[in-house]
Amino acid sequence: MGCAPSSRTSVDKSRRESTDSELDALVRQVLATPPPVQIEIGSGISPAPDFMHTVIFIFGGPGSQKGVLMQELAQEFDFVSIAVEDIVFAYLPSKVANTVKNTVEMQELLRRDPAVLTLEWILNMISAKLSTSTSQRFLIDIVPELSSMLRADSFRSRGEHEKRLEHFERRHPVFFAMELFISDEKLLIDHKQNGSSNEDESKAIDTKDLSPELSAFIKGIDEADKGRLEKRLEAYHSCTLPFIRYFQKTKRVIRFDLKVPNNPDVMVAAKKTFMDFGLARNNDTVRVILFVTSERQAGDIDLAYYRLRKVRLSDVCHDRDETLSQQIRTIRKFIYTTAQQNANENFFVILNCLNNTDYPPIKRINFLEYRTTYLDFFIRNREKRNPTVRCKMPFRAITSPAGEVCLFPETMPSKLCKKIGYIFNEKISLSEGDSRSVSRMSNHADFVKFPS
Repeated sequence: MGCAPSSRTSVDKSRRESTDSELDALVRQVLATPPPVQIEIGSGISPAPDFMHTVIFIFGGPGSQKGVLMQELAQEFDFVSIAVEDIVFAYLPSKVANTVKNTVEMQELLRRDPAVLTLEWILNMISAKLSTSTSQRFLIDIVPELSSMLRADSFRSRGEHEKRLEHFERRHPVFFAMELFISDEKLLIDHKQNGSSNEDESKAIDTKDLSPELSAFIKGIDEADKGRLEKRLEAYHSCTLPFIRYFQKTKRVIRFDLKVPNNPDVMVAAKKTFMDFGLARNNDTVRVILFVTSERQAGDIDLAYYRLRKVRLSDVCHDRDETLSQQIRTIRKFIYTTAQQNANENFFVILNCLNNTDYPPIKRINFLEYRTTYLDFFIRNREKRNPTVRCKMPFRAITSPAGEVCLFPETMPSKLCKKIGYIFNEKISLSEGDSRSVSRMSNHADFVKFPS
């Protein structure tokens, strides 16, 4: 039996209101301005240490975005990231005469015998990794996330930390310790943190229309999750405290107070701090490159607000007969050579003379996403003001292993987007091409000045 007209109208209205509510939540999430990250820098940190290796310890619990930040810093500043879990899974089997065959057995061993994992052994393994590496910069995550490791005797025995760390620093002096601190950590437990993902929002359950029994059941699950999170936070702080106190004695701690969980501005704050201490960025890293075949495709974008530097293909590639591969590689070399280290910039590339020639079949694209949203969703390093026009349109996004995002309007064919993304993400050396021609390119491109 069909629904009565009035009933269908009510259902349709309810659906529309639900959809509008979801869209409003998404807009608030994308456009919300997070609180400023407060930075406290210890006075014992040398501006330009004369160390053979640059070693930095990083500490951050749930909601600190430690994992993402480590990837960003490793890419942009040529750090090798070392996590205690990687050390344990790689080297613990040989320590116990290969009596464990997989990670499940390893965790079971740690639960049965927490004393098998000691801080002395972990630091010795890290030291060996540093000594045999050809890299110069290392970012070390010494506090594990797995509960089986957090319960190990070495992390609970606070008297060992100072002695073991001093011994480690005789071979590898530590530049400083980064602490990702959340002053309003209670938001994590209350499930009210800013910047929660769409997935989390979609999983939220409205219990007002459920039976009392089912509501009680769901409440019990929520309380269990809350209890686990509280225990995880307690274990993290207990494990981290002796390390932080060790570095605080010599005033070598940089504390980034995110104020709220998942504050995206910590990325910008950390990168600026690293540059202030003389750590040069990898010039081959650009956050977002927006490709269009004509300026009309992207509408009236506020380039300065999105920190987009405009580059026309015809200005940097003068031979109209060059292949698609040669043209995109020329764009890439231009960006590689002229990207301003301190501008925190993105690029707006107008492919106004593109020669869409055949290219070998694309075997793999790291990640291809289709999304209709604001440009703000992809570009986080925006100016601290309102734009003249806020750009919302359908985008195709391709992320690269280098941490870049290539954006294309929906109107560009998917096959062409994949070709460009694949060619653009091929590694290019500065030795390719004539440096004088690259210099000439920079005289033709449009530069948008960003405020410092």
